[in-house]
Amino acid sequence: MKIVADENILFVENYFKEHIIARKPGRLITKHDLQDADILLVRSITKVNSDLLQNTPIKFVGSTTSGFDHLDVGWLQKAGIQWGITKGSNKMAVVQYVIAVIAALQKMNFLLQKKPRAAVIGVGDIGEEVAKKLKLLGFDVVLYDPFRKDIVQAPIEALSDLDFMTLHVPLTKKGAHPTYHLIERNFLERQNKNSILLNASRGEVISFDDLKLHGQLLLWCLDVFENEPLIDFEILDQAMVATPHIAGYSLQSKYRGVEMIYRIALEKKIFSSSSKVNIEYPTKTISFDNKALDWQDVVLNIFDPRETSHHMKKSLIENPNAFDHLRKTFPDRYEFEFIKLQDVLLSEHDQEILKKLGFKFIFDEKIK
Repeated sequence: MKIVADENILFVENYFKEHIIARKPGRLITKHDLQDADILLVRSITKVNSDLLQNTPIKFVGSTTSGFDHLDVGWLQKAGIQWGITKGSNKMAVVQYVIAVIAALQKMNFLLQKKPRAAVIGVGDIGEEVAKKLKLLGFDVVLYDPFRKDIVQAPIEALSDLDFMTLHVPLTKKGAHPTYHLIERNFLERQNKNSILLNASRGEVISFDDLKLHGQLLLWCLDVFENEPLIDFEILDQAMVATPHIAGYSLQSKYRGVEMIYRIALEKKIFSSSSKVNIEYPTKTISFDNKALDWQDVVLNIFDPRETSHHMKKSLIENPNAFDHLRKTFPDRYEFEFIKLQDVLLSEHDQEILKKLGFKFIFDEKIK
């Protein structure tokens, strides 16, 4: 079988080694590229619809994403083309992105209240885990998700007086509760000065026009943007943290995403395989040379969104078309569960937080 895959989906060759693989830039995949292909592997930047797939032999579309707003699912089903997404594959990467942003903000003297009030908007797999971690870090958490009848939550109209709000919703334009421009003037005007708005879902969930007019008192932490890859420079300039749609990027999530698509394709009998693929996810050990640190220091040693933000702003000023390149060249980030810490001096409280965040310790667990 022949597979056409986005050039930025890593490890395809590790799992689909029995097949012919052709690599293409995700935004530039055309119908012509698919004339002799059986499987298409994409990310969220590729719009998959009849314009792309009509009169091609594609049998299966796999997207290494948690959402599917870029897939015309109705048309795929009518055309008899099977499809799959990797819901949950990047969950911990996104959760740990949020934790890293909080660590950075606290180092900048924000969110230092005894019990900051946080809203998690969208309580699916990712939002639910974010809420758990916020509670671990001492936040008072309120939830909003109209599709979750099993949780205690507040209506979105009641979400005000917040210190921190984080968005984890799919992008939808239809239905009873569309999320397109969910965050708009009315929501923004209810919030406090210097409250933090973090978006790691889809850019269009926020009305950027309203954000510029009515969100000036808020502090913006944005991983996603309207009209990617062309970024609004006014938004970019005013964002406290701006990163190039990489919240879900970790080395382990990339392995996990391709592995999930491989298994989905096998289950749907798109192909058969006699070989077993068992790949161990990479781990690493970090030594801190007996430095006295707090939990925020350790997290920011793994990933500091301030550095990524500075690099992104500088790069886009120099080249406004650099967004995709920034995503492609983002350094491998390890998930906390795959990191072992050694020779670090921590308070008992901070060590306990790091353990609950997933870190492992080796040798002496030193307490200062």
